[in-house]
Amino acid sequence: MTPPATSKLHVADLMTIDPIVVSVDATIEEAEEQLRYHRVTGLPVVDLSGRLVGVISQTDLLNLAVPTVQALIRHRSSGIRVGEVMSVPPVTIPTAATIQEAARRMHEGHLHRLVAVDDYGRPIGVISAMDFVALAAEG
Repeated sequence: MTPPATSKLHVADLMTIDPIVVSVDATIEEAEEQLRYHRVTGLPVVDLSGRLVGVISQTDLLNLAVPTVQALIRHRSSGIRVGEVMSVPPVTIPTAATIQEAARRMHEGHLHRLVAVDDYGRPIGVISAMDFVALAAEG
């Protein structure tokens, strides 16, 4: 079977389904553990009802060392919650969007990932820069 032409691919064709998520109330240590364990660079952040409220990335965690960020979190070295340092608002994309639209949105927003959500705002997939790298590598 011949793969579809790139111009006909949609977010749903390329995204990772059932993304690993982290709770808004989780500690940053828990988020770091999830990032390492699953070998990903970012996680959708969900509230108690499972709705997307933000994204936490390795970059967000690295920024904790910045003095102005440290001042904002009151110089705590542990117990910091994901909700305090996540990127908001989360940038979403419909699963029916073309991958060109996704790439354009990521490029313009300097983003590494976009989250696809269902009608209730729950994350159902993530399309990342690495998905585009894999697509290019596969030809």
